[in-house]
Amino acid sequence: MVTTTNKIDHLAIKRMFLTFSLLLSVFSSFSQTAITIDSLSVIERDFQFEQFKNRYFQIPSLINQSNLKKFSYGEGKYLYGEGKLRHPQEFKKQNGLYLKTASLAALENTNWTFYGSLEYLNTRIEDVENNLTYGISEYNSPYYFFQKTTGIWNHQNYNFEISAAHKVNSKLSLGGYLNYDTNFYFRKTDTRNELTALKINGKISASYQFNEKHLLSLALSTEFFKTDSELGNKFPENNTELTANYYLNTGLGSYIKNIDNGFQTKRILPQLQLHWLLKQNNWDLSVESATKYGTERWIDKNIVRVEENDELTKYSFLNQQFNVVYNQYKKNSLLSINLNAEYLKGKGKVWQEVGTYYAKNFNATNYNFKTEANILFYKKFLNKVSLGVNYSNVEQLDLNYAYQFDYQFLEPKVAFGLHKDVSTKTSFFTNISGLYHHVLDMQHNPYAANNIYVDWIGNSVADYTGTSSFNFNTKLGFNIKLKNENTLECSLTGDYWKATSLSNETINYVSKSDDYLSLVVGLKLYF
Repeated sequence: MVTTTNKIDHLAIKRMFLTFSLLLSVFSSFSQTAITIDSLSVIERDFQFEQFKNRYFQIPSLINQSNLKKFSYGEGKYLYGEGKLRHPQEFKKQNGLYLKTASLAALENTNWTFYGSLEYLNTRIEDVENNLTYGISEYNSPYYFFQKTTGIWNHQNYNFEISAAHKVNSKLSLGGYLNYDTNFYFRKTDTRNELTALKINGKISASYQFNEKHLLSLALSTEFFKTDSELGNKFPENNTELTANYYLNTGLGSYIKNIDNGFQTKRILPQLQLHWLLKQNNWDLSVESATKYGTERWIDKNIVRVEENDELTKYSFLNQQFNVVYNQYKKNSLLSINLNAEYLKGKGKVWQEVGTYYAKNFNATNYNFKTEANILFYKKFLNKVSLGVNYSNVEQLDLNYAYQFDYQFLEPKVAFGLHKDVSTKTSFFTNISGLYHHVLDMQHNPYAANNIYVDWIGNSVADYTGTSSFNFNTKLGFNIKLKNENTLECSLTGDYWKATSLSNETINYVSKSDDYLSLVVGLKLYF
C-alpha cells in the first residue's frame, strides 16, 4: 500500500469511534419512552428519513421539531458497479464496502435533542480516465489535474456528524452542528497522485416559535475544505513523454503544463439559511432559502519565497437554493409536494507571472428546477406513488479560447412502492422507479481545435453530455420485526442506465449499446 495510508491518524479514528459509541450508549439509555418508527413499512421509513434529512436536519435547531422523534440504526452495504455509460471523468467500475450507524433521541427530563452518525467507506475504483484529482471537484469548479492515462483508485472515507438542539423556552430553540469528513484517494499500482481531503462544516442556528402555527429559523455556517496531493513519476509500464506529462486544468481548454509537484487546495464556503415552517391541523408548509458564497484556491507547494505568488488559481462562486415542502396528512395517507430551485454562478482566474495579475478565464452559470409529488398509502399493497420532473441548464465558457460548452436536459420520473405483509413479523417490499434523461440542447464549440484538452477530454465529455438515456431503479427485500421493537431490513438495490439516442458529435465515444449497472446489497438493523 502506498504511503498515503500512513497519513491516517489511527489514534484519532479510534477516539472518534469511542466517542460515537458513548453517544449511542447515552441515546439508548434514554430511548425507552421516545416515539419509535416500528410501525412504519420500509418504504414509509425511507420516505420519512428523506424528509428528515432534507427538511429538518439542514437546520440543527429544528431536529426537535422533526417528523421522526427517535431512531437508532446500523447498516452495512456491499457496492458494485460496472459499465461504459459514465462521464469520462468518472469511474467505469467500482466495488467496496459501506458502513453507517446513526441515532436521534431526546434526553429524558431535559430540553436536549441529539443526532449523531458515523460513516465508513472503502472502495476500489477502476478506469478513471484522465482525472488525477478524482472526487474533489464541486460547484462547477474547472480545476483538477489530468494526464493521458487511466488508473485504479482506492478510496477511503470517514464521515462523522453530530447535531444538537436545546429548547431554551416555549418560544426559542438553539442548535449546533459539526461535520468532520476525511477522504483518502490513493493508488496501489502507481503513484501518479496520492490525495488526502478534509472537509469540516460547523453550523449554529436558532428557531423562534411566534405562535402555534409559525416557526422561523436562521442558520449560519462555514465549510472549510482542504486537499493535499502528492504527484509522482513512478509508472508500472513504459509511457511516452506525452502520457507522462501532468496538467492542471484551468478551464475548458486552458491548462498549465509540466506540473511536477503536488498542490494544496483550499475552499472556504460560508452559508446563510432562512427557514419558515407553517403548521396547521392537517397540513404544513415550509420554505427555505440557502445562500452560499465560496472561494477555491490551488496553491503550489513548491513556491516558498515570499516575493513569488503561490496561489495559481482562484475560483469564486455564488450558490442560491430555494426549497418548498408541502405535506397534507390524512388518517391513512400522506401527500407531499417538493419544489426546488438552484442557481450557481462561478468565475475562474489564473495567475499570470508576466504582468503579475489574475486573468479571468472561466465562467459558469447553472440553473436547476425540480419538483416531485409523493403519495403514501399507509399499510396498503400500493404503498407509495411518485411523480417528478427535473430541468437543468448548464453554461460554461473558457475565455481564453472562446470555448463554449452549454447544455440543457429534462428528466421526468415516475416511481411506485409495493408492500406486502406475509405475517405479523415479516413483510416484503419493492420500490421501482423509471427516469428518462432527455437532452434538449447541446452546444459544443471548441475554437481551440488543436488543443490537447479538447482532443482528450472535451470531445468525449461533449459526446457523453449530449447522449440521452433511460434509468431503471429498484430496491427490493424483506423486513423482519425482532424482539424489543428491533427490526432487520434486508435489501437489494439495482440501478441501470442505458443510452437511447446519441449526440450529434462527429466522433462518437458513446454507442447505443453502452450501459451502466450498479448493485447494492444491504443489511440495516433498527434498535
